[in-house]
Amino acid sequence: MLALVGETLVDLVLEEEDPLRFTGALGGSVLNTASALARLGLPVRFFSEVGTDWLSLWCEGEMERRRLNPRLFRHPAPMPLALVRLDREGNAHYSFHRPFQAPYRPEAEAARGAWAFHFGSLLALEARAQEGVEALLEAAQGALLSYDPNLRNPPTPRERALILGYLERVDLLKLSWDDARLLFDDPLEAVRGLPPTLKVLTLGPEGAVAFLGEVEVRVPGERVDVVDTVGAGDTFTAGLLALLFRKGLARESLPSMGEETLEEVLKGAVALSALACTVRGAGLPEEGLKAWRARFLGD
Repeated sequence: MLALVGETLVDLVLEEEDPLRFTGALGGSVLNTASALARLGLPVRFFSEVGTDWLSLWCEGEMERRRLNPRLFRHPAPMPLALVRLDREGNAHYSFHRPFQAPYRPEAEAARGAWAFHFGSLLALEARAQEGVEALLEAAQGALLSYDPNLRNPPTPRERALILGYLERVDLLKLSWDDARLLFDDPLEAVRGLPPTLKVLTLGPEGAVAFLGEVEVRVPGERVDVVDTVGAGDTFTAGLLALLFRKGLARESLPSMGEETLEEVLKGAVALSALACTVRGAGLPEEGLKAWRARFLGD
């Protein structure tokens, strides 16, 4: 089982401006990763929080439909929203509306026994959620710990200290180039020297680079017709975790992964993220997903 924790949002994607017209979808960075993992047939358990309005009930039903096995903390508030505007290149620009104020209190015991525990994005940096995320990290001791900051803005001093603390604890770090630029003056060299066993830096259309001990592996991007880039990084993380899981690479065996295997895992993650760019929103086309599974999982 792969346990994950992150925010749940309703993404409202702008379709027209006069008058304003939106298309709604279930969203959230880690939720997107969990959804892709479930589409790949992996057992997931998704920890998050919802409100108590009708939109919250819709979100819960959608998570069940996606087989995310959700463990949800309820707030007496409406569901958070993310308004999304796409530019001409398909890149998303967000306006977040997040009403939850009370501390996040997860059912932490349900994270015990997980093969991997993945976390990150907005929820992992909120002061009110810090105690809850820490409880999940403690419960998931022995699991492969995976972290994706997924930053939208330069981190505050408190957030930077929290991120650096996470980096001392996790085994797998996935960063986008934009994340790395917000954190470090020299992104490539800084990421190379970070504490996690495996560091993976995504480079957009240029592919990705990974650092494992003294081994450095770089793979190119895959050329596709881009509809938008929403969820591409989250799907990349799902590809990483799915391939590590299928290859039996747990926390203890991760440091001994060979260069050839690392290259194969990285290529698979790049290909899956490219596939996510061929459809609107954070999703994967069915036929393309079947081809990916045949190519990288042997299904």
